[in-house]
Amino acid sequence: EPATLFVGRLSWSVDDEWLKREFEPLGGVLSARVIFERASGKSRGYGYVDFESKSAAEKALKEYQGREIDGRPINLDMSTGKQHTSNNKAGDRASKFGDTPSAPSDTLFLGNLSFNANKDNIFNTFSEYGSVISVRIPTHPDTEQPKGFGYVQYSSIDEAKAAHQALNGEYIEGRPVRLDYSAPRDNSNRSFGGNDRKSFGGNDRKSFGGRERKSFTPTGSNRAPVTADFKGTKKTFD
Repeated sequence: EPATLFVGRLSWSVDDEWLKREFEPLGGVLSARVIFERASGKSRGYGYVDFESKSAAEKALKEYQGREIDGRPINLDMSTGKQHTSNNKAGDRASKFGDTPSAPSDTLFLGNLSFNANKDNIFNTFSEYGSVISVRIPTHPDTEQPKGFGYVQYSSIDEAKAAHQALNGEYIEGRPVRLDYSAPRDNSNRSFGGNDRKSFGGNDRKSFGGRERKSFTPTGSNRAPVTADFKGTKKTFD
């Protein structure tokens, strides 16, 4: 049964042939490929080596972990995203981890995201499956460090479904990403100047600059309530 090794921390100079030559002395190597950015042609710093058997891949993992290639120690891991035995990575991951996908939407949630991932390499990876509208990586407000998850929004649900099918379990910066569908952000309730109870310039009881008629009874008097009408910029009171 064929198996695949993920190879991270590759030198920018390493290409497919170079990577394959490095692993061939171990035996059982079928092919090797370095992942490049489609737009710039620059290496993303990682790749995959395909072996004819799982035992051959495990041997390479044990013997070559930390081995230097072009002056850089590589990071190896068994790949769950590039197996030859399955064309349904989303289904493979679901059966392995018990994932239950949410209802499809045009926005994908990215879990188990590497702290080294950035908007550029996420965009380059996901734009191969459709028109990406936005990429978000939430950060901690105090440290500005990433929280380990993110979101990718497409122009259509079909594009998001294609990416979910193809990239669930794909390695991004050395970690297999977990995908699910997420509802798009809704900013419709965050506007200022509306007519709700927290708006500014509205016509409610707590507004500033509005008009309101308010009745009060003068202190120490039995006279009927007097109606005061405030206009312009005066503040109403209770």
